[in-house]
Amino acid sequence: MPRPPIRQTPRPPLPPGPYLVVGLGRAGFAAARALAEAAGAGAVRAWDGAADPVQLERAVELRRIGVETQLGGDGLALLDGARTVVKSPGISPEIPVLAAAQRRGAVLVDELEIGWLLVPTPTVAITGTNGKSTTSALLVDVLAAHGLGPALAGNTEFGPALSELALVEPPSAVVAEVSSYQAENLAAFEPDGAVFTNLTPEHLFRYGDMESYGAAKRELFVRGDWCVPLASINVDDALGARLAAEIEERGGRVIPYGIGADAEYRIVACRWGLRHGEMEIATPDGRVDLETRLPGQHNAFNVVAALALADGLGLSRGPTIAALAGAAPVRGRFEYVEVDRPFDVIVDFAIAPDSVTSVLETARGVAASRDGRLIVVQSVMGMAGPVVGPESGAIARRLSDHLILSATSYRGEARLVPLAQLKAGARKASGGKLEIVLDRREAISHALDVARPDDVVVILGRGATPREATDGRGGFIDLDDRAIVRELA
Repeated sequence: MPRPPIRQTPRPPLPPGPYLVVGLGRAGFAAARALAEAAGAGAVRAWDGAADPVQLERAVELRRIGVETQLGGDGLALLDGARTVVKSPGISPEIPVLAAAQRRGAVLVDELEIGWLLVPTPTVAITGTNGKSTTSALLVDVLAAHGLGPALAGNTEFGPALSELALVEPPSAVVAEVSSYQAENLAAFEPDGAVFTNLTPEHLFRYGDMESYGAAKRELFVRGDWCVPLASINVDDALGARLAAEIEERGGRVIPYGIGADAEYRIVACRWGLRHGEMEIATPDGRVDLETRLPGQHNAFNVVAALALADGLGLSRGPTIAALAGAAPVRGRFEYVEVDRPFDVIVDFAIAPDSVTSVLETARGVAASRDGRLIVVQSVMGMAGPVVGPESGAIARRLSDHLILSATSYRGEARLVPLAQLKAGARKASGGKLEIVLDRREAISHALDVARPDDVVVILGRGATPREATDGRGGFIDLDDRAIVRELA
């Protein structure tokens, strides 16, 4: 298999043990197993504050291989003697065991860093608020088209945690989708290439302000005197422009993209339907005309980001263009759901104002072109409701002809709190008809019932998420928007 044209960073040794892994989500569970294999099970302990069925099952497996594991409580007893604490991405950095670890001078790292240290493979990191999943998937397809055997890793349902790759035959290259949560405690992690998509308001319930949120993203590109050697950067974005300057000051190579004058890879024109996009891209080597299966200007940005990095790696254009043209949409990201009805249905994860705007403007343009209406089902999962709910609800009301708000949850949090925020924003905005249908399935059913020929129905807020938590103790129900649409339509 060809060697990836990526300058691979040598890996330093693991930080010192003994180790305490905090959080047994998928990433933490993978880190505990990978460390047990690399350093011996006796050097690893694991803790999670929850004791739901998933954690119980993982605890049984860790104990089976010899890892001391505790569920419930505060985890402080396991901290004694630990020299390195490994954080699972979803764990708040403010919980007592992590605060105590920092006071005691323990090394604090994220699972991402452990995975990178244990998988000595050329690695490209993709980050930003929106577009990470699609850009990551595009780069995997591009590298595969060149015979480079890539693997996708991240903290989403689309790929394994990076530490999981340490437990199997290592791939020839890794494309890592990196959230800000994973970038909070990096010390050694140095990707060989990176992409920055954008920074828009999200996760502010965790960071408090955009400056702190952006600072977490920045860790992937510049830390002290180090910088990523090659980066594809959206320079239309204010943080992207600053990152580009900082990388170049440190001697790294930046390939700027966007629609503005500073972009070397510039989107000149963009047209789309519900299942395709056409774009014209100005590049240093001439214009590229490209048709893809990804609708909307937001997806044009994802495509040009991948093209810029592929060119920066020196990959030949032919296989790159073919891969970008043939790439399928990521599940739950502007996903077209086939139905035997005279209207169209799109499912998307969009929660934050910027992503809601992108998705609904894309769909509204298509509906308007054929005199149809835009019907939207909207909800917000997780803790983002108080931060993004009012603005996202207002945007959805302004852009839709009929907005149906529904309630949902991610980890069993109160469903009515984010719904109230959406409702407050939507009621203050002018726009289409507004209704509230609490039950998610009933809301989708209602949207399908009121849709007429040539309408576009967009279902927002869950994407491809397959289950809904019913409480904070591990109860859940199957709830996949796409499956509901196919069943009801």
